[in-house]
Amino acid sequence: MAAKRRSRPARQGGMALLVVLLILSVMVIIASNMSGRLQLELRRTSNLTIGKQAWWYAMSAEALVIKVLNQDFKDDPEVVNLSQNWAREDGVFPVDDGTLSGRVRDLQSCFNLNSLSVAKKEGEDGDNLESQPYPVKAFRALLVALEVEEYEAVQLTDAIRDWTDKDTQLVSSYGAEDAYYEGLNPPYLVANQWMLGTDELRAVRGMTGALYARLAPYVCALPNDKLLININTIKPERAALLVGLYQGKIGLDDAKQVLTSRPKKGWKEKKAMTDQLPVQPGSVNGLDAVLDIKSSYFEASLLAEVGDARARLKTVFQRGKDGKLVMLRRLSDGAE
Repeated sequence: MAAKRRSRPARQGGMALLVVLLILSVMVIIASNMSGRLQLELRRTSNLTIGKQAWWYAMSAEALVIKVLNQDFKDDPEVVNLSQNWAREDGVFPVDDGTLSGRVRDLQSCFNLNSLSVAKKEGEDGDNLESQPYPVKAFRALLVALEVEEYEAVQLTDAIRDWTDKDTQLVSSYGAEDAYYEGLNPPYLVANQWMLGTDELRAVRGMTGALYARLAPYVCALPNDKLLININTIKPERAALLVGLYQGKIGLDDAKQVLTSRPKKGWKEKKAMTDQLPVQPGSVNGLDAVLDIKSSYFEASLLAEVGDARARLKTVFQRGKDGKLVMLRRLSDGAE
């Protein structure tokens, strides 16, 4: 009996040790879990901070673009050309913990897709290609200059015209309205309004990925239906645009040559360029009114990098009558 009584404290001591070890294990698990959560929150806070910093750097780059454009307008209010500061393509600026980069594009060195939004007039024969409005014939010629088959060029041009005009009437037998798009899988409807961006082209009948990649550098979507091209900002590698404006009446070599020989600070009057080409603007109905030597619309594509974070910003500006910039649209992909 005495031996049994003496063994109870030993058993109780063992149980106490097990309880202590169990409590210690639970505390270790809790501490480890708390440490993991703390590390996750710290990392999340750091990412948010870096992302915000990248975003504000991108906004700063936008402010810099506005300042540069306004200064260029002030220095030469009548001519916009590729020698000005806004046109620099090597602009990379170091900032604390990162860099800023981007480019500015003249949106009047490309074909305005919304200029094709010409509604069909009553009694007009849409299949008569020669009677089409100037922008329609010029865009069709641009596609041909880019080695698109003539039938496909006609079909795509009229499909874009149906997409951007405000009615539901086919402009020709080559066009496409709701009836065509409702038969697709998945179905959708025609916008029947101006395009907001060139990416809308991907939804238009006849547009393929390969053709879009070829055409995208030559086109833009302005918030109007006017076609005005600044001959001082067409790059020589985009000479097909000039061929299209002349409706194919000049060759690609002639267009490249005149753009390559362009003065560094651009032409002061459009006649200085047109006199160098074998076809005069008067022989192409509507051409003279399209050519210009200054621009009113610009697009800034900006990238801010801070550590592993990136912030992208795409802003469209319009030059007002007072020469000051007005922001029309700002698109952001957020911080990555």
